[in-house]
Amino acid sequence: MKVKANYCDGITANFKVLEVSIGPSGLTLPSGEVWVYEKLKLIASSKLDGSVTYNNKDYDGPNLTLVFDKGIDDPARDYLKRFSSHLTGDSNWHFVRWQIVTTAVILCLMFCFYLGYPYLNRAIVSVIPNSWAIKAGNLVVDGLYNEYSSNACHSADGDYALEKLVETLEIEGLSYPLRVEVVDHQQVNALTAAGGRVVIFNGLITKATSADEVAGVLAHETGHVYYQHPLQGLINVLGFSIVGSFLGGDAASVAVVGLSLSYSRDLERMADEKALEILQDKKISAQGILDFFERTDKKEKNEIVAELEDIFSTHPLSKERINIFSKHIAENEIKGTSISALSAEEWESLQNICNESNE
Repeated sequence: MKVKANYCDGITANFKVLEVSIGPSGLTLPSGEVWVYEKLKLIASSKLDGSVTYNNKDYDGPNLTLVFDKGIDDPARDYLKRFSSHLTGDSNWHFVRWQIVTTAVILCLMFCFYLGYPYLNRAIVSVIPNSWAIKAGNLVVDGLYNEYSSNACHSADGDYALEKLVETLEIEGLSYPLRVEVVDHQQVNALTAAGGRVVIFNGLITKATSADEVAGVLAHETGHVYYQHPLQGLINVLGFSIVGSFLGGDAASVAVVGLSLSYSRDLERMADEKALEILQDKKISAQGILDFFERTDKKEKNEIVAELEDIFSTHPLSKERINIFSKHIAENEIKGTSISALSAEEWESLQNICNESNE
């Protein structure tokens, strides 16, 4: 059984028109050379005219295209198909196999990226200049003031108390100075922006029952600063476009994303652990932060969440966190040995920092 064929030597773009014999063992060329079926590699198959193109695994370059007069229903093509559907490409397995392989490779790459991305993220953060991080934090906090139409609270005694609290919790290893301020808003929340800028909402201070509670929250936020979580979060969302924002591009995007960031349980756990380390080092009891979270957790369970909805959105609570604080207190604190973060007078001044600034 003979068919027309186009032979290309793989060196030039020209091809020769040949007549090829289809036999039980392979394709016989006019020169007598036999391309056995086992050595044929199908590289193209047309569903329109039925033509098929092969490479010979024994040679590097040449290919042979069989052209069938009656197209896909040509008897010669059916003859080939009887030996193996792979010879005509009528079997989808050849293509399905490559789809499976491609999908597997893509999934593997995605999995590797998933495992390696935290390291890549931290590597990117490590090379971003501190001045850029500080600028990003300023954009976020400025956006906060614009969104809530609020101002930072200041009073002589309140500022002194806040400064003392910050100095009391000061630690080594921060990439930039800790800048803490109180915003005149009744949300029970605290926000850490890139560049070491921390904003405590006045609602959190008024709902706290002691300076140690505020100290515990501030120690937690300091943990986020220590690990540069805000900057990591900005990079997670904005990617490399954040560089353009730093250089004077869409700065608004940094502010919007910075205000909406939330941290994973792993990052929250890291900040909690750092907070407990800081409190222990400063001899401040973790009972304050435990009391604060237990009280807010209790209100959540009682569905009294309106005033606390914001802190829940950015600081997810869980029984696990409360258990960690309780275990730390039981194992590391001796009753009567802790000191208060602020004196009673200083705590009162901090509670009134917004009241006095509005007078």
